[in-house]
Amino acid sequence: MNMTVATSGTRWLTPVYVRIGYGMPEGIRSSQEALNYLLFRWPAANGPAYERAKSLCSAAIGHDVPSDDAREAFVRACIEAKVMD
Repeated sequence: MNMTVATSGTRWLTPVYVRIGYGMPEGIRSSQEALNYLLFRWPAANGPAYERAKSLCSAAIGHDVPSDDAREAFVRACIEAKVMD
């Protein structure tokens, strides 16, 4: 029997690939990785999808929302910032 344990390091089933500038694509695999990316690597222009992604990734780390919701918000923020690879 396969079981998944919910932890703050819960990995997404499918990574989100982002590229900042001319850098190499990077796979983001969890809400924690996404939040770190949003806080420390994100382009200067912040929009509503960015703010929502920060909020939902933080909530997913605390198990207040499903990690899939955080992933979806992160994808929207990537689209908004034009960093999807």
